[in-house]
Amino acid sequence: MTFLSLADGCRHLGIDPKTLRRWLVQAHLPVQRHPSDGRKTGLSEDHLRQLACLHHRSLSALPQEGRPLPAPGAVAPLPAALLTLPEQMAAMQTQLTALQQQVADLSHLLQHLAQPVVLPAPAAKGPPTPASSAPRSRLALAARPTPPKKPAHVIPLVEASRDGQYVVVCPRQGLLAFTPESPEWFAWLATQSSFRFIGTQGRFTAHHEVLRVPNGAWRAHRHLRNHSYNLRL
Repeated sequence: MTFLSLADGCRHLGIDPKTLRRWLVQAHLPVQRHPSDGRKTGLSEDHLRQLACLHHRSLSALPQEGRPLPAPGAVAPLPAALLTLPEQMAAMQTQLTALQQQVADLSHLLQHLAQPVVLPAPAAKGPPTPASSAPRSRLALAARPTPPKKPAHVIPLVEASRDGQYVVVCPRQGLLAFTPESPEWFAWLATQSSFRFIGTQGRFTAHHEVLRVPNGAWRAHRHLRNHSYNLRL
């Protein structure tokens, strides 16, 4: 006897499960249990053909012979993956043994590296060599006389007075009696290399270029706003 589930019966007849159950009640055909699994319900192929004949349904898609039901107590063959499981477990055991050996070797190596290294004792040093000469004390350095500072270089000054007259002031001789542009002025000027001039219109510093110019020329120099100005007198 070929057993068909209710879902297969509905599919072959082209109806829904509610209609199938109503047809079974009308034909006084009981719902059958699966021979090996009591949880499943269905109908036989003969009952299916009887319902198709009563309600004019075609069962051309139904095979002539149904699938044979497994005999009670028959043992299904095991899958291939399950048959190779013992070999896989043996290979895993071999890998686990090799891994344990590697861990043991690594632990032994770490213990060897963790041992403290004993360094040889340093050789005894001889007595310290006395210093060749004792450093000078700060008091002795402070007692040394300080050399005198070099005096600042001051050049003569030609300046306009309040009454408009020019006076000549020499750092060594003081205020000179002659006035500029006099014979005494030119005689004194021949002995000088530079002087400062402060007039009513401005100021400058004059230098006598004896070394660079053969005849000797005077040049006025003024530094104003980060710029130097030079003019031959």
